[in-house]
Amino acid sequence: MTGSKGGVGTTTVALNVGVQLAMQTRKRVVLLDLARPFGQISLMLDLNPRFTILDALERIERLDEPLLATLAARHKTGVEILAGPRHAPMKAEQRQSVTIQALTRLVELAGRAYDFAVVDMGVVNAAEWAPVLAAAGTTLLVAEPSVLALGMIERHMAAAAPAGLDCQRIHIVINRWRQNDDEALAAFQHKHGRPILMRLPNDYRQVTEAVTLGMPLAGSANNFLLGRYRDLAAWLAGSAGGGHGRRAGTSVPVAQ
Repeated sequence: MTGSKGGVGTTTVALNVGVQLAMQTRKRVVLLDLARPFGQISLMLDLNPRFTILDALERIERLDEPLLATLAARHKTGVEILAGPRHAPMKAEQRQSVTIQALTRLVELAGRAYDFAVVDMGVVNAAEWAPVLAAAGTTLLVAEPSVLALGMIERHMAAAAPAGLDCQRIHIVINRWRQNDDEALAAFQHKHGRPILMRLPNDYRQVTEAVTLGMPLAGSANNFLLGRYRDLAAWLAGSAGGGHGRRAGTSVPVAQ
């Protein structure tokens, strides 16, 4: 999962899709927090994990499925978290371990170790991060309905194809959607020939309250925003169960 630009809510989307996957399927789900410079998922879930992504990367040469599981922190919803780096300077040996090759290996291993792996990559250059993106079964590209965010989708896609990435595996989700955005979104789809596979409704109050409480989104079956997250999780579960086996990757949207 990656954002078309910073500030579009990629981490919020990754967190809530991962939680819904764990709650709906009752299978093993891991959230990898690769957003830079510091991951936010553990803070948003009020977790204080003992280990982070850096611990996994330092052990990458001997990292296997059982060892990876010991590094992840389990949330009460059932999702497991491999947290992003803490707010502290990296040691020299840690800097040497943070490579595209090591991150790719980590994503691939997570896909084998868990039934579902959701990877929050923050904002990346598709050309530079192509090996990591290629290791994912599907990429969810998160944007908001602003001219800048939609324009950055075009740049992301333009960088992806020359880097050897399959653009058919990149799916667009619009976060913070309002009904009066539909005309602009329709024009975007017509111009670029890229469908928008999910619109997540704008609900600033609900999202802010969840972050303040250190919780994922929660509510009844009639909760519109939560229902869309459930749809995302259901699509991903169905896709991975449709003959593809275990899937490392970013979650994929289902409906508009």
